[in-house]
Amino acid sequence: MAKMLKITQVKSIINSLNGKHRPVMEALGFRKNYRTLYQKDTPQIRGMLQKIRHLVVWEEIEESDVKVQEKKGPGITIVEKGSARS
Repeated sequence: MAKMLKITQVKSIINSLNGKHRPVMEALGFRKNYRTLYQKDTPQIRGMLQKIRHLVVWEEIEESDVKVQEKKGPGITIVEKGSARS
């Protein structure tokens, strides 16, 4: 089984060194506080985590433990396509 990392942002980026930390947080996929992301366990991701280790917490998990959410549609539902109203 492949290893994955469960990464959660626990601190805001506002008071950190924006020139160094903000691009790393955006590259990992963080947009807001207290979000949890799943990344593959690679040396590149580990290096990024070491750079921002005071802003996030992470743990190793198995790939089968990742919760997959169903993708939501565009927000509309077509009941009957092409039907005429009477």
